[in-house]
Amino acid sequence: WDTDLTTAFHIFNQYTRRLEESYTQLQNRVKEIDKEMSLANARLKDKVLELDSLTIYLNSLLSSIHSGVIAVNLEGRVSTINTAAEKILKVIKSNIMGTRVEKVFKNSDGGTSLLLLALEKKKNFIDVERKIITNQGMVKWVESSVSLIKDTNENTIGAVEVFRDLSEIRELETRLRSADKLAALGAMAASIAHEIRNPLNGIEGFSALLGRDLDDSDPRKKLVKNIIHGTKNLNKTVTELLVFARPLRLNFKNSSISEILDKTLFFVTEEIKQKSIQNVSMRKEYDLDMDGLKCDPEKLQQAFLNLCLNAIQSMPSGGNLVVFTRSYGNDEPEGIQVGIRDTGIGIKNEVIHKIFDPFFTTKQDGTGLGLAIVNKIVEAHKGKISVESQENKGTSFYINLPVNCDYESETFGSRWENNEFLVSQYL
Repeated sequence: WDTDLTTAFHIFNQYTRRLEESYTQLQNRVKEIDKEMSLANARLKDKVLELDSLTIYLNSLLSSIHSGVIAVNLEGRVSTINTAAEKILKVIKSNIMGTRVEKVFKNSDGGTSLLLLALEKKKNFIDVERKIITNQGMVKWVESSVSLIKDTNENTIGAVEVFRDLSEIRELETRLRSADKLAALGAMAASIAHEIRNPLNGIEGFSALLGRDLDDSDPRKKLVKNIIHGTKNLNKTVTELLVFARPLRLNFKNSSISEILDKTLFFVTEEIKQKSIQNVSMRKEYDLDMDGLKCDPEKLQQAFLNLCLNAIQSMPSGGNLVVFTRSYGNDEPEGIQVGIRDTGIGIKNEVIHKIFDPFFTTKQDGTGLGLAIVNKIVEAHKGKISVESQENKGTSFYINLPVNCDYESETFGSRWENNEFLVSQYL
């Protein structure tokens, strides 16, 4: 019995020592694992910090690029966009992430987006110049390069477009070409103005004297009246040509847009009375708490008057003329928008882009300089004018005038001579 008990204790001690040894080994292994995990966590933390730093660097790099950058996945949904692209397209990153790219902007001709075309054709595009329309309806000229995005296995996972806004450049080129034309036109107008106007004044004066010597029953008196009427029209055309061809002298004052428009509508009302125009109603919709603006009130009144009279002429059977004001701008108001809307015959789609061109007219007795002069007056105030029209439904003109604009001088272009003609009241 004693021998069996001794043997049992011996075996028990052996197992106890083995357990202690195993426990010690386990503790050592746990320590090794803890050490390895600590090292792994440290390396992982370093990698995360490195990745965060790389992400911040790449985001800073994208934000620092003046060109717009926008990337899409294989489904054509926006996955990346930089600050420049947000500004060019007038969008907010958080609002368009995951959105189909054609809902952010599209080609003006209705063609397939360059990003989607690159994914479809599996090819890159370099320096493609085109017009795009943003989701806010703005038209912009851009130059784009599109490249496919590939993973380490050369599988296409998306596409990225780098583009720059050429709108200002194209506008400056257009204005430069227009300035060249105006310079040539101005030189011609200045050289022939007196040669034309002096004989016209003589013809008109002598015709008036001749008319006084004729009885009302004399058929020649009607011919004399026609001569006088014709010389006045020709004199008006020469005056408009001079106004358009020569720089505008602006007299800037702190003015009220509503007061300018009220004076304009007074003259419109008088025109309606004088010509016995029927069934035309006028309505004012002023929606501005503060409508102060530094401008040349007389020139703006002439521009507004021309647009209002054109609206009246477009409604031979009567209609509604609405003149409204409101602010414009994205986040904060940038300026004042004046709108002039009619329910007249409208403008045909094929000619609407020409209406501000000099000498383009759809009127039989028009000179084609009225709207060109209006555009010139608006541009002299650093503003922009646009138009929307539907045939047989009406036309709307929108004039955007900035309120915080520094004018280099009171003159748009070089100075006029002291005896220069002013814009005629009825352009």
